[in-house]
Parts: sequence; structure tokens; C-alpha cells
Amino acid sequence: MSQIEKTDIQKINAITTLLETPTIIISNESEVSSINSMFNGTNPLWVRTVDNQFCGIIHDNNDIKLILSTAQRKAEKGSPIFVQQGIEGKTCYLIGYRMAYHFLPVEIFGVEFIPGNYRIPRLLWLPVEFSGKELKGITEKAKEVSRNLPIGYYGILFEFIVNAQGIFLSFIDLFFQPDEGMCQICKEGTGVDLMQIHQTIEKQGIPNAVPTRELGCAIAWIIPHSGIVQSIKNIEKVQNTEGIKQVHIKVHEGDSLTHVTDIESRNKTGYVIAIGPDAFTARNRALSAVSRIQINTRNLLP
Repeated sequence: MSQIEKTDIQKINAITTLLETPTIIISNESEVSSINSMFNGTNPLWVRTVDNQFCGIIHDNNDIKLILSTAQRKAEKGSPIFVQQGIEGKTCYLIGYRMAYHFLPVEIFGVEFIPGNYRIPRLLWLPVEFSGKELKGITEKAKEVSRNLPIGYYGILFEFIVNAQGIFLSFIDLFFQPDEGMCQICKEGTGVDLMQIHQTIEKQGIPNAVPTRELGCAIAWIIPHSGIVQSIKNIEKVQNTEGIKQVHIKVHEGDSLTHVTDIESRNKTGYVIAIGPDAFTARNRALSAVSRIQINTRNLLP
């Protein structure tokens, strides 16, 4: 049994207690009445698994059955499902590491989601465009929360939402493998090697998390229409554009693409990584590059 499996019960209880948006745990469809009671007439409900797979947004009672069914399909057998009141604001991720009794914050990423019913990241970037006061508040809150999580050597991904009312912790994901996209933009933007930090902490060593440069860096995923891929164009042109560090295409002509509803389907196509003197430039370069890549598809049905 892995360390993360041993701490699952602790993790679930800790996450639910520490989140700053009203959250309940659902284990079966018989608890629909609990979901109905969460509607406040303003905010929709977010549904996700304990390992942070987002399953959909419930806008009214008619959405409950379908989204719960999706969540139960994505969750490991017997794993709980989180239902929480959504909140408006700018979202960011803070990634850091628990080291026995200590916590090391590494980086804060801005995040933008694919439009629609799924909060799937389509764009990650750094540095985030928050005030010094907001950055300090985010970091201090992560440090405080980390003290209430299981003792050990592992990574923690905090999701924070910042708005005029303050800074709100909306989710916590404990992990034992850092996200590939975060590793890449962290290394390109700051020179910090997130994977090396991870490996050092895994061996219970003391990592070096000191930035060596200050560039803006962004990763944008390519989100084409679903269907059978007919052609892929402009890859070489985009690769030769100023500030484009990497164009990673995973699909080929003849591949079948489904509608993007989760991280797995998002990752199936590919992404672009761009740098610039600041986050604004890096983001615009990444999004412009993605818009120029043409992945033409035809419908799956004849």
C-alpha cells in the first residue's frame, strides 16, 4: 500500500474541513437531497473527485443525476465525490511540498479554464498578476493549511480563488507526481526544476527552489472540434514564431477526438509553451499560437 493510500481517509477529512467554500461528500445517489439543500440561488455547484478530476457544474436540479453519474464513473470504486458551492474570482494554483512537519511553497500559477460546464485548465502561466499583498496572503494561507495535513513527504496543489471579498481555498490535492505542464513552464520561466525538487523530497533531502531567472511563461492546450482528424496545418510556422519554446502535437491524421470533458481528453491533442518578458506577453503568444494551429476534423457519424 502506497503512502497516499494510507492517508486517504485523513486526506478526505482534512480537505473537507479546510475548504472555504461549503462542501459535502457524496457517496451514492441517495444523497441527492443533500445536494438540493446546497443551492443558494446565486452560485452553481461544482462536482469533482477526491483526486481533483472535475466532473461538471450543476446549475439546477435537472443537472444532478447526469453529473453525479459522470462523477461516479470517473472516481475510483468506493471513492467519495465532492460537491461544493462555486465561487467567482481569479483562480490560481499554489504548488508546494510537505517535508515531514514543514511546508515548502514553490510556485504560484495563474489558470484559465475551458469555457462551458467543465473547469478544465486550458491555460497555465506565471508569474501571476496579483498584488504583493494577495501573493503573501495566498502563501501564508497555504502554509497554515499545510499544518493540518498528514505528516509525510509529498506534494500539495492548492486551488485558491481571489475576489473582492478575499482569498478563498477551494480545493487541495495531495500528489506524489508533479504535473508535467507545471514542471515545464516552471523550468522555462524561473529556472526552478520542479521534478528535481520532487525527487529530492522523495528521498527526504533538502531541495533547492531558488529562481535563476524571471520570465513570463505559459502553456496553452489545443482544443479542436471532436471527430476524425483530417489534417493538421501550420505546425512549422508556429514553431518558428518568436517566443514559442515548444509545440507538442500528439494526434495524427485518422485519429478520433472526443469532446473535451476531462484532463485525459484535453491532453490527447497537445499543447504550446511560450515565453516572454512578462506573463501578459507569454499568454498572448501561447493563445495566438494555438489559434493558428489548424486541426481539421470531420464528424464521427457518417
